Amino acid sequence: MRAPKRITTLLLCVMVTMGLLSGCVKEKTREESLPDDAVKVTPENDVFPPMLHSSEWMQPVPMSGSVNTAGAEDSPFITPDGSRFFFFFTPDVDAPADEQLMDGVTGIWWCNKVDGVWGAPERIVLGKFPSLDDAPFAHGNTLWFASVRHGNYGDIDFYTAEYRDGKWMDWENAGKQLNQDYDVGELHIIGDGENMYCGRETGNGSRDLWVLHKTKEGWSEPLKLPPPVNTDEYKEDQPFITPRGDELWFTGESRLGYPGPAVFRCVKTGNGSWSEPEEVLSNFSGEPTLDGYGNLYFVHHFFDDNMSMVEADIYVAYRKSVTPVDSPRLPQRGFFMGVLPTPAEGQTFEEAYYQASEYAEFVPVWGQPTSFYNLPETLIGEWGQTFVETYSRGNGMFPIIHLSFIGEGLILETPPELEDATLSDPEWSSAYKQAACDVVKAVRPLYLSLGNEVNRWFEQYGMDEDNPNGFQHYVTLYGEIYDEIKKLSPETKVFCTFAREIVSENREADLSVLSLFNPEKIDLLVFTSYPYAVQGINMPSDIPDDYYSKAFDYMLGKPFGFTELGWPSLEFFGGEHGQVDFLKNVSSRLTVEQGINLHLLGWAWLHDLDENDAVGLIRRDGTEKIAYRVWKNMSQAG
Repeated sequence: MRAPKRITTLLLCVMVTMGLLSGCVKEKTREESLPDDAVKVTPENDVFPPMLHSSEWMQPVPMSGSVNTAGAEDSPFITPDGSRFFFFFTPDVDAPADEQLMDGVTGIWWCNKVDGVWGAPERIVLGKFPSLDDAPFAHGNTLWFASVRHGNYGDIDFYTAEYRDGKWMDWENAGKQLNQDYDVGELHIIGDGENMYCGRETGNGSRDLWVLHKTKEGWSEPLKLPPPVNTDEYKEDQPFITPRGDELWFTGESRLGYPGPAVFRCVKTGNGSWSEPEEVLSNFSGEPTLDGYGNLYFVHHFFDDNMSMVEADIYVAYRKSVTPVDSPRLPQRGFFMGVLPTPAEGQTFEEAYYQASEYAEFVPVWGQPTSFYNLPETLIGEWGQTFVETYSRGNGMFPIIHLSFIGEGLILETPPELEDATLSDPEWSSAYKQAACDVVKAVRPLYLSLGNEVNRWFEQYGMDEDNPNGFQHYVTLYGEIYDEIKKLSPETKVFCTFAREIVSENREADLSVLSLFNPEKIDLLVFTSYPYAVQGINMPSDIPDDYYSKAFDYMLGKPFGFTELGWPSLEFFGGEHGQVDFLKNVSSRLTVEQGINLHLLGWAWLHDLDENDAVGLIRRDGTEKIAYRVWKNMSQAG
């Protein structure tokens, strides 16, 4: 969090010459490099402890593990998945630059989290000759960093390095455009790498935040962010953007009267602009960086009573657990009823959702439908505000949010930058996990499905250990995501949805797939079911009594649910009375009378989709079928 400073080219040359003449730089551990009189400041004797002004986070504490020492840890950056942490270290905040250059420890360090524990930090060597490296930022396997070294365009240039085969290599200057023409300061690149935010000097000697856009030639001219982000009165610097691009964090001077730098947050509004900066942390706090779970990491400088800096540590303010928005009361009937509110001919979605809400408590949500990697943004945006907040929750229905990794044609759904990924690809797994966590933070659901009809993938790809798309990779990932969601939102009910039938093959699904999952990480056993698709089942009476209860041979005693149920009102399947019989059977003979704890009863959709569809409870023209009258009676009886 050092203020940007310019070191002359002459000084740089002198230091490099000293390095070359003095032989090899001495290698030490960070602890060995600390001055004899180094003092480790603790929260108990901190004169100016970090001051938190938001109720969204717990009180800041020093980062766990062995990152912090009696030296100065600074310039933190954590990857979105929370698994890699980068920081700057120097043993003595008062040491001159030439001593830092040759001490063998000053520079960029990093550590990895394994099984929830941070490993020992390691120094990242980023050149053959001595240099002063700082301000690390990782975008995928590319590390951006600021450096004072021979060959710079200016005094401090940005460089990049690539991570391959367990090493950081191929370091190179980021180019004349960024380092000389634009003279960018500490930076943050978001999303697919198309937008760069940075701090940069203005004409009056202050600093403001700017944005650059990727072009064929490199980067566009920096655009200064408009008010209220930038101000004439204060400096704004060291930006950080959350993975979804919906929050902008930065370091600035306290506007609440506290000494030293402070941490600010701006939130993107509905029209795409940034909100007024909110001072979140004060008292010598800065350089915010957040993981995908919303935990806030920052550097805190320790000052004594004489306002002299003693050392610096990395602190973290953990995000408080997310509490689901929805808290429905279980109806007297013992289970919740739900339906997808497809509109009738000439009916608006608003009208359809209101109509559905009269006799239903929940709505399935897939987005528009939306690919998993875009679902958080969709849910937090205009579509989500309309369909989830207004049409669903506004009408008293809770959403059941569905993610899906299965694309059209039973191929893996992948973000554009991971087009050739497989189910075993760590980057793809990280993206899917991140999307699930972001969905929870976006809409705070009570029910979350981490995959729809996942056993279709099992039946297509099997469990061959040599198959990168083998279903075992999903089972492992599901367990990991379950744990992360429970940390983030302990009350959210997490599950994945299974298909009771393989409709395309007119047969029952192989229920042995259930044995692959840890029952302790399945909060509900949930199915989609269209039994009329099975060869030999033409009437509801053809469905065996144990058609659903046999699932408990693999997963005993779980609350049971349906997110999609369907039986057509076609004459071949018994007409409207056949549809009625199925609705009655599935809520009694086939479930409750088998000892099943029925929790969710969701019909596929409200109105027939078109003139060729007959699964809806109401015809396209708005005519109610007999089954809808039964549906209403079931609802009202509860």
